[in-house]
Amino acid sequence: MESEVAMKEAIARGRGVTVWRQIAETLSADLKAGRLKAGDRLPTELELADRFRVNRHTVRRAVATLAEQGILRIEQGRGTFVNDKTIDYVLGRRTRFSSNLLAQGREPGHRLISAEKATVSGSIAADLKLRDGAAVMRIETLSIADGAPMGYGVHEFPLPRFAGIDEAYRRLGSLTAALEELGVGDYTRKVTRILARLPSAREAGFLEQTVSRPILQAEAVNVDAKGKPTHHSLAVFAGDRVQMIVRPEDLLAGV
Repeated sequence: MESEVAMKEAIARGRGVTVWRQIAETLSADLKAGRLKAGDRLPTELELADRFRVNRHTVRRAVATLAEQGILRIEQGRGTFVNDKTIDYVLGRRTRFSSNLLAQGREPGHRLISAEKATVSGSIAADLKLRDGAAVMRIETLSIADGAPMGYGVHEFPLPRFAGIDEAYRRLGSLTAALEELGVGDYTRKVTRILARLPSAREAGFLEQTVSRPILQAEAVNVDAKGKPTHHSLAVFAGDRVQMIVRPEDLLAGV
C-alpha cells in the first residue's frame, strides 16, 4: 500500500485535477499494481474517506465513476467489488446457462422472481406461432454467477401445453430440467437476436448496476425436436461481465 506521504501527494489540492478524480486514478493505479485484484471487495466508504482524508461524498463520486467504466461493481447490501474477468457466454444450438458457467469453473445459480399467466401478441406471438391474445405462462428469472447477478430474463411458455412449468422451475431451479419433466427432453435455438442498449431501471436493479451502463440483450426462440416452439426468452446481461460467443460451426448450422 502507498505510504502516507505518497497518498497525500496523490490527492493534493490545487493541481488542476478534482479530488474525486485523483482518488479514482489512485484506485486504478492500485489495480494496475496488483494491490487490488479481480473479485476483491473495496474498503468501505468510511475507510476510503479516512485513507484519502476526504468526505464520503467525494469517495462515492470516485467509486461511481469507476463503476460506470465497468472497473468496479456495486452490489446492493454487499459492497463494492473489483470486476472479475468477463464470462464467455456461448450461443449455439443448445444454449444452457449452467453448462456455460460450469465449463469455465464458475458456480451457476438461479432465482425465480415471478411467475404468472399472461397473454402475448405481436412479434412474440408470431415467434411462438400463436394468435394474438394467446395464453402463456410468463416467468421472470435471475441468473447468478459466483454469487453475483449476471442475467435477468423473461420467458413465455405456451399454455395449456406447459401448465405447471412454474412449479417445476421452483422445485428444480432449471428451465431445462422443468421442460424435461413436462415432456421436452431436448430443445434447440431457432434464432437468437442480440442487441446492445441501456437498461431500464428494473433491469438495472436486478443486475445491481447503474442505468448508464450498457447491457447485452439476447432475444431467443426455442423449439422442440419437431420444430414446435417451446418458449420465447428475452434475457439481458451486464455488458461488462459477459462476452457473447457464436462459433463458425453454429453459423453454418443455421443458428
